[in-house]
Amino acid sequence: MTGKSQIFRPIIKNKIVGLFLFLAVFLILSCDSKVEDDQNNEKIFYDLAGFVNQQVSELNKLKPAVTKMTIMGVESNQIETSDINWQKELELFSQADINKPAFRQSYSVSRPDSSTFLYVSKEGDRLPIRRLQIVVDSTNAPLVVEAFIKSDNKLYTSEKSISMRCSNVGNMLMIKSYRVEGFQKLVMMDKKPFLIEAQISY
Repeated sequence: MTGKSQIFRPIIKNKIVGLFLFLAVFLILSCDSKVEDDQNNEKIFYDLAGFVNQQVSELNKLKPAVTKMTIMGVESNQIETSDINWQKELELFSQADINKPAFRQSYSVSRPDSSTFLYVSKEGDRLPIRRLQIVVDSTNAPLVVEAFIKSDNKLYTSEKSISMRCSNVGNMLMIKSYRVEGFQKLVMMDKKPFLIEAQISY
């Protein structure tokens, strides 16, 4: 028995050492991966998605009344309601956020004045968000957001101009109105224009 214990002791010791080495390498790689993820998630443009998510949270609490007009082609409709899925309603504004690692070199950045951020897609980059402009207040919160979005291929063309305006509501900037205007066109079919306008009452 003593001989067998002496034979197995180095094997067990080697397995334990190997396990510790594996765990050490795993932890190092995990840390490197986290650093890389943090770098990829770094906001190099204005954090529009963060602002919209914060608005969605507040709007869900406040449940303000909304007057909304929708025009699709020749059909129009107007409603007044406080029952709105804000995540879905403001999804297009969230999608206008350009903070994606693949977009870092795709936009020219300018500051027409101290309160305005302007991002324009570079020539040759056929990204959907062609132009994004954000006007902020003294706390760097958005007063006005405007974007031009275009998607096209051999079968389909779509253009949208979106905008939102914010103002103080109880010492906090909140969306007061938003607008989406544009058209959709399929090959061999007529262009279908649309317009959505909404006013929010707190």
